[in-house]
Amino acid sequence: SQGGGGKGIRKVENEEEIKKAYTQVQMELPNSPIFLMKVCSNVRHIEIQVVGDMYGNVCSLSGRDCTTQRRFQKIFEEGPPSVVPPNIFREMEKASIRLTKMIKYRGAGTIEYLYDQEKQTYFFLELNPRL
Repeated sequence: SQGGGGKGIRKVENEEEIKKAYTQVQMELPNSPIFLMKVCSNVRHIEIQVVGDMYGNVCSLSGRDCTTQRRFQKIFEEGPPSVVPPNIFREMEKASIRLTKMIKYRGAGTIEYLYDQEKQTYFFLELNPRL
């Protein structure tokens, strides 16, 4: 969890690989919690920019597809994301605005989602503050 930039991320296919990867990550990031997660295929990494103020006003500044990566680092971003149907993208923006209001967020932020193209569903990943 303390890696950042993809450090510590490993894809494993069997139990033996889990043991090896676990040991490697422990050495790279001592004292950091280690999480196991299911690999999701045919998904996109979608980000939505939001801004909230001290009066509870929130707006979305659109979004982007950040899926194209090399070594867990973004290569380029496409905005607006063409892989998400417009009606679903609007739902994602509305969900982002609701979240931003609910936590009384102030400032600029990026809300990240995992978008499943086959099922046309999305899942919240995280909210990152922006300077």
